[in-house]
Amino acid sequence: MAKNQEYGIALNLNYVIVSIVVFAVLTLLVLYMPGLTQFDANVLHSIRLALSPYPVSFAQFVTEFGRPYQMLWPQIAAGSVLISHRHYVKTFLLVFFTQATFAVTIFIKNFVCRERPVDYPEFSFPSGHTSTTMCFYGILIYLVFTYVKSDFWRYFLITVFGLWIILVAISRLWIGVHYPVDVIAGAFLGFIMVNLFIIASKLLRR
Repeated sequence: MAKNQEYGIALNLNYVIVSIVVFAVLTLLVLYMPGLTQFDANVLHSIRLALSPYPVSFAQFVTEFGRPYQMLWPQIAAGSVLISHRHYVKTFLLVFFTQATFAVTIFIKNFVCRERPVDYPEFSFPSGHTSTTMCFYGILIYLVFTYVKSDFWRYFLITVFGLWIILVAISRLWIGVHYPVDVIAGAFLGFIMVNLFIIASKLLRR
């Protein structure tokens, strides 16, 4: 069992390292490759054009749930379920890593200072909606996979949470407030936090 746990931690650590490398490369491209913005803008235009037949109100509805104040209630609900099953450490780690993702994202935004594709408050890189949604719901996917016994509910919840992560990410492009690279970088940042949560959970379980 100990060897399996150590293998699991090593695997998650590898995910963290690879994701950090990818995120660092994307950051360097944004900082030092001016031509990327035009390429990004062209890709964003193509994506929005492909989505134009569908009502943008749906994207606006979805994207609202990636805001900090809207993320509070899912954290309370998930924390309540974990506490009811006496998973106190995981409750703390869930809230800690979700809030840390908010903070780290804002710090990087203010460091990179990439302008938005449209007139919009705050900087663009990386997408905070994508990073925090990936972190929080990615952690929920891990918890569901670990603790839910029913195959139906396990795969149902994993599918719902996975689709929600994708929808929030797409919504940021759909309404045109982020470039594609912002969203991709946000997903990798959130994935880093998910794996750090898993590593911390396994270490504290020893």
